Amino acid sequence: MAFEEHMKQLRELTQQLEQGNLPLEEAVKLYTQGMQLAASCQEELQTAKLQVETQTVPVEGQEENVDGSEA
Repeated sequence: MAFEEHMKQLRELTQQLEQGNLPLEEAVKLYTQGMQLAASCQEELQTAKLQVETQTVPVEGQEENVDGSEA
């Protein structure tokens, strides 16, 4: 499932929980689902961050200009 879909589901769960009119069992179930979604989103963000970092590490001894060209 895509990050955006996870975030959408997390927002929906949060809205339901914030209304405060759920039975305890249902609230705990939704909270657990939300925590799982949040962990999944965090993992996806970490993966994306690592991918970006590995793509943007400058080569030693080589400087880049703001436009991406070599200095």
